[in-house]
Amino acid sequence: MRYTRLICAALAAALTLGGLGCAIDPMPRLSEQIEAEDVQTRETAVIRLANIDDPRAVTALTEVFEGDEELIDMAAVALVKKGRELKTDEKPDPIIDGIAALGNNVHLPEKVRARAIWMLGEIGDREAIGACKTAAAAKLGSGYPAPFVRAQATQALEKLGSAAAGRAYEIPMGTLANQEISVFPEPVDVMAES
Repeated sequence: MRYTRLICAALAAALTLGGLGCAIDPMPRLSEQIEAEDVQTRETAVIRLANIDDPRAVTALTEVFEGDEELIDMAAVALVKKGRELKTDEKPDPIIDGIAALGNNVHLPEKVRARAIWMLGEIGDREAIGACKTAAAAKLGSGYPAPFVRAQATQALEKLGSAAAGRAYEIPMGTLANQEISVFPEPVDVMAES
């Protein structure tokens, strides 16, 4: 009898908590998965991070973008998705600002920087124009011009309507944002000559 009451009380508490929307926090597990050796596990984690409504996902995706050479492009598309979804009145926009900092960091590899500037253009927020103009004169750590970053900056400025020539988004507006995505479009190669 006593055990029955305890079980009923525990069940009632669980149902009450469940009714309040309490759930297990997915971020610790996803953080483990993006560190896994298996690339497929990491890819699955990136897709889940792109689809969850949690501001910590942006930080986790940024870490994948900076540190996982195999998933840099996938993380970039996931960050474009987040950038399109998480519009904010906060100025400066933390996502735009964070990506811009990556694009203009001379200590990062040029591919990472060029992909970051590509993301700014694809997100489509005109707040990124200043960062793209800075990137249009980007240099490498050695002081030489960074041609791939500069090319992506020119294209991003065209996408954002800040250049005489216009350019279409590679990932059309209306896709990605606020949609459950299971397969990401493959972005263009930012290290190819334009």
